[in-house]
Amino acid sequence: MNSQLVQRSAILFALLSAILFFVLSSWAMAEYPGGTIHNRATVGYSFWYNYFSDLGRTRSWNGEPNGLSSLLFQSGLITVGISLGAYFLMLPTIFRKAEARVLAVAASLMGLLAAASYIGIALYPLNVNYHRHTLFVRAGFIAFLIMSLFYTLSIRREPGYPRHYARAFAVFSFILGVQVVIMLFGPRSWTSPGALLLQASAQKVVVYAEMLCMVYQGVGAWRWISTSNQLS
Repeated sequence: MNSQLVQRSAILFALLSAILFFVLSSWAMAEYPGGTIHNRATVGYSFWYNYFSDLGRTRSWNGEPNGLSSLLFQSGLITVGISLGAYFLMLPTIFRKAEARVLAVAASLMGLLAAASYIGIALYPLNVNYHRHTLFVRAGFIAFLIMSLFYTLSIRREPGYPRHYARAFAVFSFILGVQVVIMLFGPRSWTSPGALLLQASAQKVVVYAEMLCMVYQGVGAWRWISTSNQLS
């Protein structure tokens, strides 16, 4: 199979899966019965007081079955994990310079770990296996942060690759880094409503920023493939 076709297929799959996750997770929010860690009586999904992980619970915090919301969330997350796996397996092939390609391999290894973690998050809902779910959440965010840093360096080492893609990744890496610090060292969400607001809000900002960043980088990779082929 033509290498450019494989590259473009992986990029397109990743772009479509990001859009699909946004649609399915939004739908899952609409179907979530209700309840938060601190208030089991709330109705529906609270954007600032419910985690994304609450969508994957088999039962919502108010005790009601959460079948449809859980199915939608898990389907979207598994699709993202598979598509990101394909994307990161392809990633090193778009770089021509040896140093850039080595850095892209490092980025890909971390990206594959993040992709596997996303699938793990879906397979182990928060209320079914708290410890494994939490492990996959932390591994996913930390691996994605390291991936972003290596990807940034790889772009900067590749002659001709537009630098604004590296700058975009650097900005996202800072945002994600702040979230990782909050996740690991911030106040635990169960201690107070304010702590839950901080943790859940930081997660929302990062997840949506991640989707936008990967769509932007996917478009950049698509354009770079066309440019590099013209230079060959």
